[in-house]
Amino acid sequence: MEDDQEMRDLLRKVLEKEGYRVSVAGDGAEALSLLDGETFDLVVTDMLMPVKNGLDLLHDVHRSRPLLPVIMVTAFGDWASYARAVEEGAAAFIKKPLRMAELVAAVQSTLSRREGPAS
Repeated sequence: MEDDQEMRDLLRKVLEKEGYRVSVAGDGAEALSLLDGETFDLVVTDMLMPVKNGLDLLHDVHRSRPLLPVIMVTAFGDWASYARAVEEGAAAFIKKPLRMAELVAAVQSTLSRREGPAS
């Protein structure tokens, strides 16, 4: 989930090039509706988004799907945000400016730690 359309498109293209099937959302509320009834292996979300921020989304995801890993991305990363994301169960925390190789490595690492579908 990323609120910037150009960044969303770039992230989708990079991950699809790596062989992942990707769905995108512009905000946390849209992301939650995508998650409703579908099976996903991973969520990548920006920390600051309109409607529902990344930490709220992380909390909602883990309440309904506790095994679904969430990677947090933020341009405004500080230690307090990092600590809260980790405390809430984020699988990884990536600061912007985002390096695509770092994102791909975080996705690969997170998925390699999973066992079975998180739904």
